[in-house]
Amino acid sequence: MFSETILPLLLPFLMLLICGSLGGFLAGLLGVGGGMLFIPVINEYLSDYPLSSDDIVKYTLANSIALVFMSGVSGIFRQRKMGTWDVKQSLFIGIPGALSSLAMSMAIEQGDWYNKPRFQSVFLGFLLLSIGNMIWGKSKGESTESGITESGITKTQTSPLLPMFVGVAAGCVVSLSGLGGGIIMVPLFRMILKKPMHQATALSLSIVPILSITSLLQYAISGPIQTINHFQCGYLLGILLLPMVIGVLFFSSFGQKTAPRVPVVWLRVIFAVLSSIILIKTLIEINS
Repeated sequence: MFSETILPLLLPFLMLLICGSLGGFLAGLLGVGGGMLFIPVINEYLSDYPLSSDDIVKYTLANSIALVFMSGVSGIFRQRKMGTWDVKQSLFIGIPGALSSLAMSMAIEQGDWYNKPRFQSVFLGFLLLSIGNMIWGKSKGESTESGITESGITKTQTSPLLPMFVGVAAGCVVSLSGLGGGIIMVPLFRMILKKPMHQATALSLSIVPILSITSLLQYAISGPIQTINHFQCGYLLGILLLPMVIGVLFFSSFGQKTAPRVPVVWLRVIFAVLSSIILIKTLIEINS
């Protein structure tokens, strides 16, 4: 009796919980990576429902952004506890990004032009860009001559407008791919702001909630043409999000706590392996 009634409900919950935990841990560890795992999981979940191509994209983006937002919030709480949260810089970069993210999300939600093939192509493009930057890119911030002060804060001599442009670009990434923006921010923080890898990932994670909150609200208040069940708010699916959010909240801060102890070369190896698996899966889906 137990196996016939409880087990069919418990197994999907546990699987989503595990995926959320892994995605949250990777987001905290790498500053990127959570969204890359969330997207395939959400797509697999949605495959059981008869949705149109553009609605699949909207549901995927909405729920991935919700999970990326929660992983960033968890990271901020840890940074605040440790006294390392740079509120001013996070807002300076995040607010322009939030505006660009909202504008793009509104264009996607109110139209049918952004279908699944286009979304997969964009996702694949950002994934390849991130793989290249993470594996082969090296900023001066990783050198001992990068101008790091005794307090551990990196000096930068770049234009004050450049960080804002980084935020705008990251906001577009959030709305188009559901990846959270870290896929662009981490390499650009290393190249433009000349931050070491660990500082770049921490700053990226703290900006993600600011970038994503406008898009998240847009999808929450929107009424989808095709609804899936009664446990949803706009495009946000409660049954899907609940177990994954639990995993994200518990493991995102754990990943951030672990990151400073892991050598940069191992962070790159972990990211390369994860990216390669998702890259292969995406290519198979596109060609199937």
